[in-house]
Amino acid sequence: MQTSFYASGFLYSLKTHQILLLKSQQKDSTDFLWSTLGGESSDGEEAQSAFQRIINESLNLNLKTKDIYPVYDYFYDARDKINYVFYAEVKSPKEFDPFKGDAFSWVAFGEIAKLPFTTRTKQDVIVGERVISAKWREDEAKKNGSSS
Repeated sequence: MQTSFYASGFLYSLKTHQILLLKSQQKDSTDFLWSTLGGESSDGEEAQSAFQRIINESLNLNLKTKDIYPVYDYFYDARDKINYVFYAEVKSPKEFDPFKGDAFSWVAFGEIAKLPFTTRTKQDVIVGERVISAKWREDEAKKNGSSS
């Protein structure tokens, strides 16, 4: 029997180099926190498929499997389960229109330090940025190596 898990992450715009985050108000407060998109797994679901489904349900966006990249995973004590973190590349923020109100926003990595997050979510975004930067450097090295 497969244990349930949590899958979370964000979209990354190749054109603007921004990520899509969710802004939610805290209970009994006027304060809000920024978070990644996430949700519980379904029975028998693989982690990447869970993330793909969650994005589809949240944003009505059908991601291609080839555009989804793992960031990392860890045991999240607060949820008492493993959290698998992903990001998905999209060509442009205008590629789709998920916005109903102002719950979602595209944010540059340089703005992350100014935003209120939970510690875990902030860590997920920071590690995600590092993974994206490493992939970009690797892709650039391949391009430069193949053009000589």
